[in-house]
Amino acid sequence: MGTHAAVAWEWRRRAETAIDELRAAGVPVVAVETVAGAPYAHEFAFPPPPAGCALLLGNERHGLAPELLARCDAVVRLPCRGLKNSLNVAVALGMCAHEAARQWAVGGKEAAGDAVGK
Repeated sequence: MGTHAAVAWEWRRRAETAIDELRAAGVPVVAVETVAGAPYAHEFAFPPPPAGCALLLGNERHGLAPELLARCDAVVRLPCRGLKNSLNVAVALGMCAHEAARQWAVGGKEAAGDAVGK
């Protein structure tokens, strides 16, 4: 729909390169993956602006490689119920980006763990 022309973006052939460049620029990288023990996105305090954070999502079937997870500053997961333990990558990005933006709008770390409607 043309938004790509209005939003600055860059492409890298390898995720490792993008992660290293972001971290060197002071931008924390948060992976979204189904890792046991990782906090749920709504429990995690997303780094606030001005640096904010970059979200790293993997392949819907295979997820993110352990080597990529190790390069990230944090890993969060999204709650999944039922037979499947993953979500469509676009849905996962929308959910996680919404949670980060919600926290930033209502005050950052104190907002982590808040229930909707409180």
